[in-house]
Amino acid sequence: MNITALIAACTMASCVTLVVAEDGKRPSGNDGPLSRNTGSGGSSDNGSGPLGSRSHGLDGSRWQDRVPREPMWFINAGPGETNHSIHPEDNARGYAVWWRGERAVDELLIRIHKGYEVGARWFFINRPMGSTQAQTNLPGASWLTIKDQKRADLPEQLTRAMLDEFDEPVHIVWYVGSDISDPREYPGWTPETDEEFYLLGENDTYEELIGSRVTLGGWISTGASGLGLDSVSPVHQREHFIELFEQLNGSPFRLNIYGEAYPLIFDNRGLVRDQYNGPILDQNAISRMPWMATSAFIDHRWPLGAASDVFPVDTDTTRMFIWLEKSSHRYGDSSERVELINKYLDRGLIPITYDPVMFREALQRVRPSYSSSSSGGSTPPPAGGGDETRTASTTSGGSGGGSGGGSSGGTTSGGSAGGSSGSQSGTSATSGGAGAQRAARNNLPKRYQRRSSNP
Repeated sequence: MNITALIAACTMASCVTLVVAEDGKRPSGNDGPLSRNTGSGGSSDNGSGPLGSRSHGLDGSRWQDRVPREPMWFINAGPGETNHSIHPEDNARGYAVWWRGERAVDELLIRIHKGYEVGARWFFINRPMGSTQAQTNLPGASWLTIKDQKRADLPEQLTRAMLDEFDEPVHIVWYVGSDISDPREYPGWTPETDEEFYLLGENDTYEELIGSRVTLGGWISTGASGLGLDSVSPVHQREHFIELFEQLNGSPFRLNIYGEAYPLIFDNRGLVRDQYNGPILDQNAISRMPWMATSAFIDHRWPLGAASDVFPVDTDTTRMFIWLEKSSHRYGDSSERVELINKYLDRGLIPITYDPVMFREALQRVRPSYSSSSSGGSTPPPAGGGDETRTASTTSGGSGGGSGGGSSGGTTSGGSAGGSSGSQSGTSATSGGAGAQRAARNNLPKRYQRRSSNP
């Protein structure tokens, strides 16, 4: 991939360096919060500035230091809902009902606030371009398939909210595809048109280069911290995506690329298995970039309770996520869900879930300073690996996180409908940081500045 061309194509929201007023006690120019890199495991500034540590846990000499062992809150935008009277023109896209209409981005922010109150700081948003029940291959050239108004609202509203509405940094990970067709022809893939698709980041033709710019630049423009790419683990593809991650994870983007489906070892006879007949993970691949897989993918290959040479994975050198894609009731009552999530954590896996019970339990394991009895207030995530010491659970059952039942990732079909709306009640910015936050906001391009006359 031509990374220079990608950077040049990036929209202003992702490339701009925030410049803070002098009274904000923050550096300006290239030493600002989006580009500072000390080359160590943490920031050189651990002071009590209005926005906290400049690194926000994204600096470090290793990629693992820039991908914290932090569970992600699951929000389902494209579960394959294709038969609704609400904005029926979006049935073909399979959007969740809340992700339709002029208030779609407002509804997304409501769900982010709900997860934030539970303790989430990383948010995994599934298929914002939509999907259909019959579509198991997920195209990536999706940014231009979103309606013009939503495509304008996403960078403006989401960037503003991440700067203004939260006391601690919020990170967005969009789950999009890795096979790209001409974005004007989405939804795209069928077995008959497979040869018309091409991989994200390839630049064999001008059309492929433009497709990559459109896809990555569009999602980066929202201020996102990561992209989850569908089905990138096949042997002939994984090296390409590892290199893509290595290019984008450094300065200035600090963008995480998560490969979907764990990479397995094959030889000339097929899948290589351990002594317990379980597949073997490609240790080189899992030590070079983050990976995710649905619980269905994992449970089918390595059933819980069965012996395995694969698990636990090394939590220092890997970032292996498990996407709990089913509705909460499919995993049992509160105590059963606590037991289940601990079994996955014992394997060294990091959950992606919208279930408050499992999410809080995971936070207690990877971030011991988190208190489940608090109303979402928690310390920022560590820069690198968390303390894996088991802590006793004090969580109780709760309602679903507003995202509803999830569709499974990779080659599984879409899941159940997603989520009722909730009232937005996120925490306000601290008074000590208000001046610096306004200064940062006013130095963004005009399209991302607050249009209200309020200070």
